Amino acid sequence: MKLVFTPNPEYIHKVLVTAYEGDILDRLEFERTRPFDADIIWDYHPMGKVPALVMDNGEPLYGGLVICEYLDSLSTTSGNSIFPSGDGRWPALRQMTLGDGMFDATTLLRVEGWRDKADWNMDYMLRERRKIIGCLDQLNREVPKFKDAGFHIGHICTAGGLSYLDLRNPIREHVIVEGDETFDWREGRDDLAKWYDAIVERPSLKWRFSLPE
Repeated sequence: MKLVFTPNPEYIHKVLVTAYEGDILDRLEFERTRPFDADIIWDYHPMGKVPALVMDNGEPLYGGLVICEYLDSLSTTSGNSIFPSGDGRWPALRQMTLGDGMFDATTLLRVEGWRDKADWNMDYMLRERRKIIGCLDQLNREVPKFKDAGFHIGHICTAGGLSYLDLRNPIREHVIVEGDETFDWREGRDDLAKWYDAIVERPSLKWRFSLPE
């Protein structure tokens, strides 16, 4: 299988963690491309997005969450799916959506901020900012519900979104609302911060993969 990715491994965080948890990293080969590449990305994904996975049969899969579910189906760790069944499925998928949505909003806010400030669509930026804050607050409220659950896709996506906010903080960078210059997602979210600091010690999250140049 071949995984097509960009230089920033944060964009394939959940895919790498899933492969690690399923003990199938050795089945992946990697092809590096760049964001907005006019040729390579489009060869693998009709929407020009990463990640994209080429399966062993040559057919492609698009979208990180779809790729995660496929890799999970190949897991060699029997009975250890990161996609729960039964009553635990829907809370896990809800958390997955919050974490992934927070990651997407962070990315979109950053991209809009690349434009000259005079050209910013402020309504759009305020909306993406609100999404980030809303996801953070909801996740902080839900920590008691997910902190003791078996490790699942919701944990992976939440940790990925929070890790990306640590790496790129567009709210603080762009100062959309007064006070944003000191924005820290941990402030006022002690339960979420405590959970995050513990979960990132998990080997699949603590591990740093040396991706090819």
